[in-house]
Amino acid sequence: MAAIVEEGSGTPDLTGVTMHPAASAERVTTSEGKRPPAPWIPLLAWLSLVLAALIWGASLWQSLERASVGDALVTRQLELEALVQQSPAASSLAPFGIEGADRRLLEHLEAMPDATTAPVLIERAVLEQHLGQGEAARRHLATARDLGDRDLQELSRQLLAPSGQPQRLPARPIYRQLICAGLERPDPACPTPADLRLAGLRLLLINLLPLLGVISGSALALRLLWQVRRGRLPAAPPLQGPDLAPSELLLILAGGFVVLGQILTPLLVLPAVQQALEAADLTPAARDAAGVVLIYVASGLPALALLALLLRGRGPVPEGGWLQWRPAPVCLVQGLRGLLLSLPAVALSGWLVEQLWPDVGGSNPLLQQVLDSRDHLALGLLALTAIVVAPLFEELLFRGVLLPVIGRTWGPLPAVVTSALVFALAHLSFSEALPLLALGLVLGWLRLQTGRLLSCTLMHGLWNGFTFLNLLLLGS
Repeated sequence: MAAIVEEGSGTPDLTGVTMHPAASAERVTTSEGKRPPAPWIPLLAWLSLVLAALIWGASLWQSLERASVGDALVTRQLELEALVQQSPAASSLAPFGIEGADRRLLEHLEAMPDATTAPVLIERAVLEQHLGQGEAARRHLATARDLGDRDLQELSRQLLAPSGQPQRLPARPIYRQLICAGLERPDPACPTPADLRLAGLRLLLINLLPLLGVISGSALALRLLWQVRRGRLPAAPPLQGPDLAPSELLLILAGGFVVLGQILTPLLVLPAVQQALEAADLTPAARDAAGVVLIYVASGLPALALLALLLRGRGPVPEGGWLQWRPAPVCLVQGLRGLLLSLPAVALSGWLVEQLWPDVGGSNPLLQQVLDSRDHLALGLLALTAIVVAPLFEELLFRGVLLPVIGRTWGPLPAVVTSALVFALAHLSFSEALPLLALGLVLGWLRLQTGRLLSCTLMHGLWNGFTFLNLLLLGS
């Protein structure tokens, strides 16, 4: 999972430098004698826009029916707190609110939509037994014994047996720990003291890393506002980008990215990818993750091919290239600074979504895959997609192409807002739209302030890596 822009005297741009209308045009470089697009491009672009609007509209509406990863994240957080509550180091982690975590976890499981399924009934029963609610535990185990697959039925029978020596323990550490502690049963499957200490470290990192990031980002944002107010923020470089007409930009985004990339390419490529992966010697989790990487790469090719085709033979190419990657060691520092600046805004927008629309669904399915996966190769492939492939393609499209082309026509501020809005909607999730809009605004500001697309890409990769790390800590 932003820099705040304020208006002072005159009309400030996003860099905080007060500019008059005549001067603001100098921020954006223009092409001398730009050739008009071919006659067929505007027609095809508008047709693509209509199709893309229908596709995105339907996908956003369907996202409301998708399960949200929010419940799973809350469950894992409570499970981790309840596990740490059983460790010898529990007293030292009391400030993180682990007291009563087992009871809060039980209440959360009781309120879940799948509270009466066999796996959740067994989890509830284990917690109820631990909390002294033996009658409720036996009732839920008896129900689970008649539901679910054979393994769950067998586990329910063994937990109901007076001797209580189950041969198969639940997958989640907290329930294994409670069963082992209640039966005083030494077993290689039971969590060890080292496991409990590691759980405490994970809880510490999950709580401290976002807190430190938000504090650091807030301090940077206040410093930035002070520089803006005092007129001490360095002037931004000219905004340069591809020499494209608005209709050509529309064709790349709506035609290449949405219609060809998100609809036609998966339909054409997915069968071949699935057939190739079926023949590969991979686990099911690694096969799914490899499919995610290959489909994502294939889906990005049409937009990139259209961009290359439209730019072919155009010149002169500006210093730094059409996309202004401009690699340099300072890009990593700028990306990290942008990441810290985005944390307070994204955290605030996420909190607002929870308060105003708590039941909205539609989380990215990749989040659940990372949370549930135990396959190292699968996690590595998902990390490659989230931290490298997705930032490269999305930043090239939204901050490398969309922002500077819009900026040439409408100016820097509308360009940043437009690129952020399209970036947020492109993820096709109502629940994530507002936080992604906040993230996109900071990415756009960074593109203007640094003039380097690589800085934005590194910031995006760091953000996805930060999210990935939190999911690993919760799901490991």
